[in-house]
Order: sequence, then C-alpha cells, then structure tokens
Amino acid sequence: MVREERIRNERGLNPFTDIWLRTRETVRFVIERKSFKFIILLIVLTGFASGLIGMMNERSSDMPAWAAILQALVTGPIGSAFGYFLGAAILVLVGRLFKGTASYQEMFKALATARIPQIWLLPLLIIWVLASPETFLADRTDVEGNPIVVVMSIVMAVVSIWTFIIVCKAVGEAHRVSSWKGFFIVVLPGIIITFIVLLIVFVLFASFFSEFF
Repeated sequence: MVREERIRNERGLNPFTDIWLRTRETVRFVIERKSFKFIILLIVLTGFASGLIGMMNERSSDMPAWAAILQALVTGPIGSAFGYFLGAAILVLVGRLFKGTASYQEMFKALATARIPQIWLLPLLIIWVLASPETFLADRTDVEGNPIVVVMSIVMAVVSIWTFIIVCKAVGEAHRVSSWKGFFIVVLPGIIITFIVLLIVFVLFASFFSEFF
C-alpha cells in the first residue's frame, strides 16, 4: 500500500518545480528513477547558470554579450562537473561519520539535483546580459545603486540561501539521515579546511617572527 502511494506521488513529480518544496522526495526520485542522461542535462544547465554568475563583476564591460554567454556555456558546465565530482566524494566520506549510507553515484545525483534552483535564474541572467551588458559585467562598485543590479542581487541572494537549504536536505536524503545531519555534513568540510588554513597561517607567522627573537 505504501509502495503504491509512493508510485502515485512520483508520477506527478517534476524535479524542476518540486525541488523547491518537496526536496527529499524529488532527490530520492532522481536517485532511483532518473538516468545519467538527465544528470548530464542538469550539469549543463546548472553549469551554464554558474558560468554566467561567475562572469559578473569581472570588470570586462567591453566584452560583447554573446561572448560572455558563449564563455559561460563552455566553461560553466566543466567547472560544475568538476565541483560535483569532488564534492560528491567529500560528502560521501564525511557522511560516514554521521552513519550515512549514500554511494558516490547517489551523492553525485543528489548534488546535481539540489542545484536545480539555479536553472530558474538562467532566463533572467541571459536577458540581463543581453539587455544591459555594461551593468552585468561591470565592477559592482561602478554600478552600485542601479535598479537592475539591486533587484537581481536580491533575487540571487534569496535563491542562493534557498539552494543551500536544499543542498543540506538533498545530502541528508542521499545518506538517509535527517536534514540537520545533512547540514553538518555540508558545513563540516568547510570548517575543517578553514581551521587547517588558519593553522598554517599561524605556523608561518610564528616561524617568521621567531627569527627576530
């Protein structure tokens, strides 16, 4: 009975819309039902969006809009794919500390699915770069207060925050643990890396100043 109800729910599930509010169901659906052709599509689309976002504030307002779009379309998916490959490996290993059970493939699918909200930014980003490349590609200090920049900054901030929440839930679902554990699995690598960097900086400063005493 439970299985039949789950199948009925999955039939009406659309990953591109349901990821916002039905995150765990959507991630499980993609992990179990979707092929890697779908994941490749997600890599291309989310990578394209990430590439365009990365082009912002590049101080290259003289770059043609079509060149910025082409560069984002080529380099964005490559960067995203690398990020998913590396991120999935790290989150699988860290998840084991929280008794997570996700395989590498499951985590890879979960990460790609969790970035779907970025795809919704694509139309806005493309329209922006085509309509006003001088504000899209300019240094933010040069266009501070511009209405387009203000509105888009707010939109992207909201989407970024919600995407982070979705990523935590997606990681939790992939590992079959709670969303709170998913949160700690996501932030723990950053905390560890920050601690290591600070430790290295402290050691370097200590060794440098020790020469004067």
